[in-house]
Amino acid sequence: MTNGTALLIGAAGGILREVAAGLAEQGHGLVLLDRDEQAVSALAGELSAKTKVEVVVGDITDYAAASEQLAEVVAKHAPSVLVNGVGGDTRVIGYADLTTEHFDTAITENLVSTFIAIRACAPAMTEAGYGRIVNFASAGGRTYSHFNNAAYVAAKAAVIGMTKQIAYELAPHGVVANVVAHGPIATARVAGAWERRDPAQRETVLSKLPMRRMGSVREAVGSVLYLCSDSAGYTTGSVIDINGGLYM
Repeated sequence: MTNGTALLIGAAGGILREVAAGLAEQGHGLVLLDRDEQAVSALAGELSAKTKVEVVVGDITDYAAASEQLAEVVAKHAPSVLVNGVGGDTRVIGYADLTTEHFDTAITENLVSTFIAIRACAPAMTEAGYGRIVNFASAGGRTYSHFNNAAYVAAKAAVIGMTKQIAYELAPHGVVANVVAHGPIATARVAGAWERRDPAQRETVLSKLPMRRMGSVREAVGSVLYLCSDSAGYTTGSVIDINGGLYM
């Protein structure tokens, strides 16, 4: 199944761009779903010389529309790999300033949207007897966060719990589901938020990182590619932590 089709949700994001390139090098066909038409089309143009690429412009948080789009993708391609890279939040908001709307947004973007994609793809994987599902959580979902807020941390913790349950249910059918929990990775979005911080705040945060630096996008990608591979067939319900020692 190494050369099957991979569906990447949020494909134009900083980490998933490199994941897409890695999967293309391995011979996977790609379906790239993102709401940023310009960015995802540009990525497809870069990768089309290496593999077959299809672009789907859509918002995974628009459940009705996304479910229709995903049903079409599954009917056409039956993806053997699903990578859910949606979500994220770089806002540092104290608990006293959080609202229920913050929680609604965090749960929608990080948890429910991930479930929508799994629900669409898992039946075909089960029928084929093979599947690789990789969900993105966060070091914040494992512990607390210097970079986000309680709503985001709660949503990412829920992604981990949901993945473990889904991994249990899919395990007898040759389908594995795992989580990658990244710490501070210097994507364009995170690096931009980082630069806007006060220098003293940056130094305080770095002092709490055993490696005293953010991770690179390249360092964030390798474990994702492993979990997408044939070699991950006996790895399910796991959480791979990539955080420079922030959480051990």
